[in-house]
Amino acid sequence: MAIRIMLAFLFVSFLLSPTILGYNHDDVKSWCSKTPNPQPCEYFLSHNPKNTPIQHESDFLKISIELALDRAMHGKVNTYSLGSKCRNGLEKAAWEDCLDLYQEIVLWLNKTTGSECTKYDAQTWLSTALTNLETCRTGFAEFGMTDYILPLMSNNVSKLISNTLAINKAPYSEPSFNGGFPSWVRPGDRKLLQSSSPASQANIVVAQDGSGNVKTIKEAIDAASKRSGSGRYVIYVKAGTYNENVEVGQKVKNVMVVGDGIGKTIVTGSKSVGGGTTTFKSATFGEYPQSIHKHLISINLS
Repeated sequence: MAIRIMLAFLFVSFLLSPTILGYNHDDVKSWCSKTPNPQPCEYFLSHNPKNTPIQHESDFLKISIELALDRAMHGKVNTYSLGSKCRNGLEKAAWEDCLDLYQEIVLWLNKTTGSECTKYDAQTWLSTALTNLETCRTGFAEFGMTDYILPLMSNNVSKLISNTLAINKAPYSEPSFNGGFPSWVRPGDRKLLQSSSPASQANIVVAQDGSGNVKTIKEAIDAASKRSGSGRYVIYVKAGTYNENVEVGQKVKNVMVVGDGIGKTIVTGSKSVGGGTTTFKSATFGEYPQSIHKHLISINLS
């Protein structure tokens, strides 16, 4: 009987304790009050099993990123499970976008956890992740189908990312230029951009008339994805109108696409919401942020 009374006392003491899973309740409220969305912050921080000590704002930022990443991964799994519930092709198209976008969100949030990630870089990846969530919602809205699948995808990921953006506080710095080019453009790339004969330095040439290596930009992108090495891969697209919707995937890195200039090398596509394609997938030239370094192609979106 004495043991039972002692256990009951300990249980009641635990329930009344101001500490939740290792975090003091007052500390949780204090830290979360610094965010634009304190309620989800308090809930997920209080239920965080890692119990990582929070002594400085940098600790709070790291934990906030981890919480956002964890919920994004849950969101990705939940989104995948909803595929069989889509009622028609349009809803399926919007769902497929969200699945792709969640994969990117997890990737971008993972990038912010790297030791080499600066506050400026983190702000970029976090903003991109937040934009992806809005793009996911937009796909359903464009088709007028926000009543079924979209509510089932509801979560707190966007609020947690917004909180992390607010905590990160990346300072704004004016872009710097060197010789008319952004400072991040390497000297070798500047020479290539200024060259009057880019074909002579290209790894592959695209030409509709068969005078190049391939006839479509897609074939050139596919070739770039199979190459060995990580050096710059230059695709030169000769003058002409290319009726393509080109998508550059995550595995295609360090690629430069060069054309013959405005009004000469034209890429045009015909996908649209009216035709059953979301705006996200209707881009004439779609790229992942880490894939393409520079485009000098005139893109016709008409």
